[in-house]
Amino acid sequence: MYIDNRNRKWFKGNLHTHTNRSDGRLSPEESVALYREHGYDFMALTDHWKLSGNAVHENGMLLLSGCEYDFGQNVRDGIFHIVAVGCGTEPALTRQNTPKEAIDEIHRCGGVANLAHPCWSMNTLDQLMPLADDVDFTEIFNSVSDLPRNCRPYSGDIVDKLAARGVYWGIAATDDTHWYGDTDTCRSFIWVNAEECTREAILDAIRAKNYYASQGPRMEVTFDGKKLRVTCLPEDHITSVMYYTDWVWENHRGDVGTDLTGSEYEFTPKDSVARVEITDAEGRRAWSQVYHI
Repeated sequence: MYIDNRNRKWFKGNLHTHTNRSDGRLSPEESVALYREHGYDFMALTDHWKLSGNAVHENGMLLLSGCEYDFGQNVRDGIFHIVAVGCGTEPALTRQNTPKEAIDEIHRCGGVANLAHPCWSMNTLDQLMPLADDVDFTEIFNSVSDLPRNCRPYSGDIVDKLAARGVYWGIAATDDTHWYGDTDTCRSFIWVNAEECTREAILDAIRAKNYYASQGPRMEVTFDGKKLRVTCLPEDHITSVMYYTDWVWENHRGDVGTDLTGSEYEFTPKDSVARVEITDAEGRRAWSQVYHI
């Protein structure tokens, strides 16, 4: 957790993690211990088709219930991985259900639904638009989909194309931990703004999009209806602040420098949405939610 200059609490969490209950290398106990050692306040163990429970571990880690459900056999017809987080009861789902039915059932059970790694899944807009009103958040970055074992970890283009069509899903980053190596462990997470680290408070903040995705850098983004203002910490050594909008022709997309602490972007008459992406000197990034007029 960290406390910002407005005295707000930000809790650190990973919402996509696998253990040896399915295809992960570590046991649930080992996984929780590892993430707690790296400063995480909450996490969800999301093994394939095996729901974990809501609990507070003896080491203080808040555990949100989790499970990953997969549907579809090929990219042409659509492959959908739906991750349930925070359900109070177990969703009654089988592989015969549709993705929308899965999300509806997750909501009925009190949880939130993540459309995981859409770029890795090669999801198209035609496949995703029918879920426009249902998904709570998606992954702009998925660590296990990155090198050396995989590809297509970054889904920013899909997020932007959805936003240009009026679909503003929450933006998260997750590890999707399987191997527990250098590239898929304690790398990509969310900072959640909440008064306390409880299941109810964290889920409420996720539903309200009071969080941002990060690999380390911290930022504060304010929006007054005309401008986005970004504040960064000098100790985070930010080298770029970039703005992604739904308009093509624009000569000011961000700021590049050394140890940046502030930046702003004024919406043009052609913009209707924008989001922020910052990068530090080590190449680690953070991503805001989508802001729209």
